[in-house]
Amino acid sequence: MNVLLKSIVAAVSVFAFASASAQKTAEPTHYSIKVQIDNLADSNIYLGYYYGDKQYVKDTIKLDKKGRGEFAGKEPLNGGMYFVLVPGNSIFELPIDQEQVFSLTTKFTGSAADLTRYLRITNAPELEYYADYQQFMQRQNEIAIPLNQRARNSTNAAERQRAKDSLNLLYQQVQTRWAEVDNLHPKSILAALLRINREIDIPDFPRDENGNVLDSAFQYKYYKAHYFDNIDLNDARLIRTNFLHQKVNYYFEKMILPAPDTIIKESRALLDGITDTEMFKYLLQTIFNKYNSSNIMGMDKVVVFFGDYYYLNGRTPWADPEWLEKLRKRVEELRYNSVGNQAVELKLYTVDDEQRTLSSVNAEYTIMFFFEPSCGHCKKATPKMKELADEYWSKGVEVFAVYTQTNKEEWTKFIEAQGLENWINVWDPYNQSYFRHYYDISSTPSIYLLDRHKKILAKRIDVDTLRKVLEDEFNRKK
Repeated sequence: MNVLLKSIVAAVSVFAFASASAQKTAEPTHYSIKVQIDNLADSNIYLGYYYGDKQYVKDTIKLDKKGRGEFAGKEPLNGGMYFVLVPGNSIFELPIDQEQVFSLTTKFTGSAADLTRYLRITNAPELEYYADYQQFMQRQNEIAIPLNQRARNSTNAAERQRAKDSLNLLYQQVQTRWAEVDNLHPKSILAALLRINREIDIPDFPRDENGNVLDSAFQYKYYKAHYFDNIDLNDARLIRTNFLHQKVNYYFEKMILPAPDTIIKESRALLDGITDTEMFKYLLQTIFNKYNSSNIMGMDKVVVFFGDYYYLNGRTPWADPEWLEKLRKRVEELRYNSVGNQAVELKLYTVDDEQRTLSSVNAEYTIMFFFEPSCGHCKKATPKMKELADEYWSKGVEVFAVYTQTNKEEWTKFIEAQGLENWINVWDPYNQSYFRHYYDISSTPSIYLLDRHKKILAKRIDVDTLRKVLEDEFNRKK
């Protein structure tokens, strides 16, 4: 069983008060779970539930001297996997859906396994079946552990084979039980959970007439194409289990390339097929938060897409208006300077008041260096940038250095003091180019790297990272 997060403990006092207050009312209850746990008198226990990758407390009670108590509430529980937390952070789970008035008994021995072993449920047929299934799987697992050890470690070949045969028989018995769940309780949470954890059957590689593999990536492509076959993405109960988040996160972490265009394509393919509002809301927020908080460069483009396509066009009526306004502003800040975008043209002026455009820079790579002389970080970054620029100048690297302030004397003295005369030094004293808007310049120094065609390769990186990116670019071209 999972060890519960500290957030549960932090929430307990709030829910304890709420539960105590509720018990004083005479309103009818919509869920009632009568509990008796032998060997556990005068103890607080908690009813919790999963939500994505987190766990929360729903209710708390104190058992009497005979280990009895009742979880009850005037609002029905949302379908999902719940758990009862007892002293010692041990839990046993309850897949709750339509059956919300029932009784259960179990025994406290200090072992989480025993809580399930002795679990008995009455007045809820699906839950009674679930308890029986869990105990069946517990017995199978206890038999399988020593067999697996013998199959791997025995020095006797015949004994290893007997152990393997016994393991296969156990697996067949489990598969039979899985089929029984589908037949008897096809719409139960248990059936949904078994399906979500069922592996995809992947065909062998296609081969030509000589037995040669025709497509070495066939199995990966097949697995990816059928990854969600066993997951009902319109079943909101799955949100309140500890499996859906893992499956979705694995898909975006391991099954697709971490490239913005790929993420956008895969996100649309997943989200646009969902009709259940709660599931759509959950997965949209989960995927958006994943990339909005990502440290991987280039994810700005994903944020802009999610803002434009989902959040800012009326498809999320539940979203807080104040949050949406902040997102709108952020999207506008990122819209023009995402990695992979064509850099917005700038028409700026040199020290000699001559106009110089960004597009006129004839270089394999252009470094855009936004700075101000009085900035402490700029003072540290500029010498390192000069060293890098001098080293890479012969390889076709130019620095397009944008002074972000309006004091020409300060600017020219800094250029002379730092020896930056061979850079393309420009400024915009009247803010006619809107460079701050187009390049999201809220602080300095800010560094962009552009290719020959002025496409943004990297943004808002430090000089050390810039050096690594340039080294990778030149190594790639060898």
